[in-house]
Amino acid sequence: MRKLALLLALLCGGAHAGDVAAAYQRGLMYRHGAGVAADPALAAKWMAVAARGQVPEAMFLLSNMLAAGEGVAPDPAGARRWLEAAAALGYPAALQELALREPDPRQAELLMRQAAHALQHHPRR
Repeated sequence: MRKLALLLALLCGGAHAGDVAAAYQRGLMYRHGAGVAADPALAAKWMAVAARGQVPEAMFLLSNMLAAGEGVAPDPAGARRWLEAAAALGYPAALQELALREPDPRQAELLMRQAAHALQHHPRR
C-alpha cells in the first residue's frame, strides 16, 4: 500500500508539471479506479492533457470517451479528430478502428495493412 501511495504521489506531481506520460497514467488510474476512486470526468481531463501532448494511446482512449460520453458530453466530431490524430501517429488500434469504419473497401484494406505494419514495428503499443 505504501508503494501505491508513493507511485500516486509521483504521478500526480509529474502530471501537474507537464509530463504527458504521467498525465496518461493518471487518466488511466481515474478511468479504472486504480488506487483512486474512479472518476470519468478526471480521467477525461488527464487523457486530454496527454492527448494534447501527442500520446497516441491517450488520443485513442479520449476518442472512445468522447464517442461514448464517458466523463464528458458526447462529441462525435471530436472523437473522430482524436482517432484520426492517433492514426496519423501510427497507433495500430486507431488505424484498425478507422479501417472498420471506412466505407471504401480499398481504403479500408490500406488502413488494415498500415495497422498490421504498425503492430510489427511497435509491438509494445
